[in-house]
Amino acid sequence: MGVDVPELDDREYEELLDAAKKVIPATAESWTDMNPHDPGVTIVELLAWLTESYVYQLDQVTDDHREKYLRLVGASRRRPQSASVALSLSPPGQCVTIPAGTRLEATDGEGTTRRFETDHDVVCADAELAAVVTVDETGVTDNTTANETEGMFFRAFGDSAHAGATLCLGFEGDPFAAVDRCSLSVAYHDANLPEPDGEADDPETFVPSVEVVWEYCTDESRWADDDAWKRLLLLGDGTDRFYEGGAIALGRPPGYEPTTPGERGVGPHDPGLVWLRCRIRTLGHEIPPQFEAIRTNVVTASHRITDTDVTLERIEDGSVPALDGQRFAFPDTPVQAATIAVDGETWAEVPDFDASGPDERHYVLDPEAGEIRFGDGERGAVPPAEATVVATSVVYGGGDAGNVPESAAWNVAEPDRELGDGLRCEDVSLSSLGPATGGRDMESIEAAFRRVKRDRRVPYRGVTAEDYAAIARRTPGLRIARTTVAIDTDDGRPEVEVVVVPYAPADCSKPEPSDGFLAAVQRQLDARRLLTDRVTAAAPTYVGLTIDAEARTRRTYAGVGQETAVRTAIEEYLDPLRGGQEGEGWPFGHGVSEVELADVLDSLEMVDRVQDVTVTAHGDATVAGDGTITIPETALFYVESITTDLRVREQETGGARG
Repeated sequence: MGVDVPELDDREYEELLDAAKKVIPATAESWTDMNPHDPGVTIVELLAWLTESYVYQLDQVTDDHREKYLRLVGASRRRPQSASVALSLSPPGQCVTIPAGTRLEATDGEGTTRRFETDHDVVCADAELAAVVTVDETGVTDNTTANETEGMFFRAFGDSAHAGATLCLGFEGDPFAAVDRCSLSVAYHDANLPEPDGEADDPETFVPSVEVVWEYCTDESRWADDDAWKRLLLLGDGTDRFYEGGAIALGRPPGYEPTTPGERGVGPHDPGLVWLRCRIRTLGHEIPPQFEAIRTNVVTASHRITDTDVTLERIEDGSVPALDGQRFAFPDTPVQAATIAVDGETWAEVPDFDASGPDERHYVLDPEAGEIRFGDGERGAVPPAEATVVATSVVYGGGDAGNVPESAAWNVAEPDRELGDGLRCEDVSLSSLGPATGGRDMESIEAAFRRVKRDRRVPYRGVTAEDYAAIARRTPGLRIARTTVAIDTDDGRPEVEVVVVPYAPADCSKPEPSDGFLAAVQRQLDARRLLTDRVTAAAPTYVGLTIDAEARTRRTYAGVGQETAVRTAIEEYLDPLRGGQEGEGWPFGHGVSEVELADVLDSLEMVDRVQDVTVTAHGDATVAGDGTITIPETALFYVESITTDLRVREQETGGARG
């Protein structure tokens, strides 16, 4: 049943003409002749006729016209997106492999069943992950409790993730005992991080410059010795080197032998664990990797079903069969993607037939309706009347319906499917680690128009300095906190330098982009710069400050924590991302004076009087006559060290602060 669309304007010519004549006296008092012979009235009649014809045309604009307009401006409606979910698998007492594409079913509290399929192969092993240990420059940290506790997270390679830092995993049992691969799943903690930049449709060009190595321990008694570790094979890394969560597949190398137990265990753990570890060989993380958990026997599944060799059914409209504009239906909806063959020959999908010639084998897919449509012989070829139309591959699914709750019951849709060694899929039990998220219906035409209107205000070509800063901030896949643009004209030919500061946690005083980070920004700029512009993506210049502060504190605040409060106040004020007067980051190229820092200390309730503040700069900085430290226009400050001399004031006056 169609939706009744109201007329945009139901007034006809006579009504429009009368309405126009009625407003003439209010705007032109001297115009008193309203008879048809008057030239002005003739023009009003013409405008009324044009208005009626335009309103009639507007009433004929359909959704097809609107979608065609979207394509005219280079946009289209976004297709349905599949929800995804992480599932924990309980092995049946021995190692089994669940292949990618295994079909699952989720039943919610209302009895509605949704179909999912696994995204990747996963090996279910009996070896239990019993220990998670981080080794960095500060020592050994046992993160086992944090890894096992919901709501907690930990930094897998310490607070700085420097080269040589390791994440060590201790297993009760050999994960390679019966199979030649080990599957791990990383749940990345990003709740305290901003969303990566870029639109959903933008292809990511970021390639991490960090390098990691997976190894296994040969001798537990020499666990702390690098010589006791040998290389593992890395078969797959869905975490992008720990920039996000995902699945990791490790392979058993030739000559592999499990860890030889030592007399003592590692930390609080009993001896006899089989140890694997990941070591950072080349640093490069802007944000130290932070995990909610790293687990075994976990698989991700998406709300979709992939099928092959599906014969489509011709849609008859009840009239005399015609070859023009033939339509065929899929047995299920919505359709995310499909490959179509007509009598065994593959045809190509196009958004419309506007550019199709009479002999071009094209079809148009309607994902929501689950239909395909062929051309009319002038625009797009016509299949034979008795042609067999087959979807050689098709992906169904997607939409809000796939966002099933965590309480949904999960089971394998193919319980009798053989897994080997006499095991079947029904022998593996499933439980969700959270709700399915990310499912989205096909974008409505109205939402697509709103998105396109927003995009019209976004610069996609670098013309001004503001354009280049905005383009850099939208580099897909990166978390960019700040940008600034400097133009160098020293050699007579302007060169644009776009400085980017990556987002970093509050305890990182000097956020710097890695080589891979800068390379991704450079590619983003190169694709959108003017042909003659020279544009370079660069890291900020940092000037270190050594600060000596002497102050008198109020007796009521005597005790521990005073030095920490002073350090925190100064570091927060100079912070590259959160400092400054507005709390939006210290301004690029903005100097600082000793008097300014003294005012920061004086604003603390515990400080009665600031005696002296001395600042020494390290790096590209100059000291002005008034003691202000000036820095280049693309530079920022960071605090190297703070020395404090805090003494309690001998006598409280109770009056105004001195």
